[in-house]
Amino acid sequence: MKDEINKLFGIDLDSSGRAESYDYIESFIEKHVADWTKPPKTEEIVDLFFKELKQIPDNELAFLICHTGFIPEFYGHDSSQETLYSKLVEAVVCEWAIRLGFKKSFLQTQKASKEDVTIVDYNDHTIVCDAKSFRLGRSQGAPNVKDVIKKADYDKWLESYAEDNRKGGLLTFPSLHNWKKGSDVYLYCSDKSEPIMLLFYEHMSFALLKNIESNHLLTIFDNYDSVHPTETKEASEYLSRLEPQLFDKMIKEWEDYKKVFNFIIAERVQHTIQRISRELETIKERITIEITTEEDLEKLKSALIDSLYHNESSQLQKNLKNIKKFRSH
Repeated sequence: MKDEINKLFGIDLDSSGRAESYDYIESFIEKHVADWTKPPKTEEIVDLFFKELKQIPDNELAFLICHTGFIPEFYGHDSSQETLYSKLVEAVVCEWAIRLGFKKSFLQTQKASKEDVTIVDYNDHTIVCDAKSFRLGRSQGAPNVKDVIKKADYDKWLESYAEDNRKGGLLTFPSLHNWKKGSDVYLYCSDKSEPIMLLFYEHMSFALLKNIESNHLLTIFDNYDSVHPTETKEASEYLSRLEPQLFDKMIKEWEDYKKVFNFIIAERVQHTIQRISRELETIKERITIEITTEEDLEKLKSALIDSLYHNESSQLQKNLKNIKKFRSH
């Protein structure tokens, strides 16, 4: 598959080169943030990231985009690392829009009640964009609808722009977290009240590779009612409407691209699994080295007793607490 990847993206990437791309954003953060005991200088880091992105050729950026949207498993939930990583994914989306030929694209610094990325065309029409990232190790195969899209948010974001300048909404999303049986997300993205376009990161990657211009996307917004004559919850139906409009005469190339993309994502998943496995081995080795004395063994014994007691008695403890709280008068 290496030859197919290199031919498609026009770059020479062996497995180590691809792994470097898979870890690119995480490595950038590691290089620029040495101390997590204090908040990172987000604006400075984002500016540095944009400068670095500007040096990346379209084909390399297209490869980065196709596997983006996966928060590292080593970051704490709702941590500063996670927030910064998500912001840099938004920066990638922002740069993608510029490469497609939009007049300007920028990140919102006012996080509350604002879109992630604002995209403006040469007629000053505005697209409000929400760029999504999720962990591969999340407990659900697909996220809850409310964690992906709130229709009212898009309406509110667009209301801050002049009515004549509102083009619509854009939702960027990693397809590995797609819904197998359809979702209300597709319902909202085929609703006629305000056009919202859902793009997977592989759609964006292919568009950049094939030099699809901003005007082509704008045409889909302009013809939203004919692209989506009825609302649908089905992913297959939504995509069967969107992709021929998006890729037009390149639809056969798109189908070929998806085969390569599926390999890349499968490899990306294995890359994460291997990293976690190595980290688990490291943790085990460290603990094994640390447990060396009689005192350590006694502490372990005490901890084990406490753990077993908690596991076997938690329900009784809860019942006892409730009886004392509600029934003992």
